[in-house]
Amino acid sequence: MAYIVRRQSVYYLNLRLPKHLFPNRHTLRISLRVRERQTALYLATSLAQRVSSHLNEHPLTPPETLRVLCVQWRDSSPRPLPCTASKQAVAPTAKTASGGPTLATLSKLYIEEGKRGGTWRQGSIDDVERALADLFELMGDMPAIAFDSQQARLLKERLSRCPQYFGLRTEFKGKTLKQVVESGSTYKTITAVTVNNRLRKLTAFLNWCKANGYVAENPLAGMKVMTGSAKEARLSFDRHDLVALLNREALRKEARKHPWRYWLPLLGRATGARLEELCQLRVDDLIEQQGIQCIRIDDSQEGQSLKNTSSRRLLPLHPALFDLGLLVYVESVRVSGADRLFPDLQAVRGKLGHAPSKWFGRYKIKQGITDTRKTFHSFRHTLIDDLRDAGVQDSLIKRIAGHEDSAVTFSIYGSRSPLRAMAEAIGQIELEASGQ
Repeated sequence: MAYIVRRQSVYYLNLRLPKHLFPNRHTLRISLRVRERQTALYLATSLAQRVSSHLNEHPLTPPETLRVLCVQWRDSSPRPLPCTASKQAVAPTAKTASGGPTLATLSKLYIEEGKRGGTWRQGSIDDVERALADLFELMGDMPAIAFDSQQARLLKERLSRCPQYFGLRTEFKGKTLKQVVESGSTYKTITAVTVNNRLRKLTAFLNWCKANGYVAENPLAGMKVMTGSAKEARLSFDRHDLVALLNREALRKEARKHPWRYWLPLLGRATGARLEELCQLRVDDLIEQQGIQCIRIDDSQEGQSLKNTSSRRLLPLHPALFDLGLLVYVESVRVSGADRLFPDLQAVRGKLGHAPSKWFGRYKIKQGITDTRKTFHSFRHTLIDDLRDAGVQDSLIKRIAGHEDSAVTFSIYGSRSPLRAMAEAIGQIELEASGQ
């Protein structure tokens, strides 16, 4: 923590040193050699950030060297104009008496406010808490004013080296995330999309810190890992892929232990729904609307979440699913007393799609599909491509996919719902379920 004190009209920076690095020296005091409070706050913020950055790179630096460096940084730091000093000193003024709040303290306030205001569903809360946990595991806690652009770049770099399924892999047992990231070992890392999702959550947190006057700027604003286009990241399935993946005999063999292994690929192909949307379906989410059998993609029940508000929708079911026995399966689950359509799915970090995603990755390889850009999500791309090829209007495709379209004004649950048009569009798609 860092805070300023005034002695005989001159301001000093009191910098509390990390105990794990300096067990015998707790505070470093540096004269700022200024008499104006706003200028002192500006200099204090700058020095605290530079010390924090230096210790991240050189943790064994002795206090005497830190003092010399601080003096050099102080003397070489430009003196801001009064208006600049005032603008950039927002963070320390929030709580200068106690050194300013740390990121961990602010993260608790942020989450409490989000929960209290009903800002997030449970799935969103889990994602935010996961992103914040990564922040503290990779960077440690620090005063909010010490998290600068250099810290932000270091965070992005370390996030990009995080392993997939860190908490579930035995080879990482007993190691911290930071230890694994800095080990130089070879392993499969999380995707750029996942890194950017974490960065977005953390950017929102720091935006909140800035809006509430705890920091002057958000160093994560606009920061992301460069990726290819979505079309390059995920490929659609071709007809050969679909015939192999939807072979009924192959799916039945896979489903001997878990029925969802049979139904999820078929539902993915027939609806274009996201994997998590299908995994969290409840028995009462299969409904009849306007004489049309549909599934309801919603987040009204416990354990359900949506990517965004436009994801909430009704999806007409493809007629071929009835011939394959979907309604018979639904009734069997209903009779068993289970609430969820796939009751044996267990949530991992709040996501029911964890096990199906890993299984599908193995299954598609077994069926001869090895391109890593072809995943369960490719069913979604495939349906959208097929609908476009069939001449379905774009606004209707967006309704089916759950994409936002401000040009569409009808309500999906109201009397003007385009369910019949959606059902006709989906019915044009061939469901390549072959075999007996």
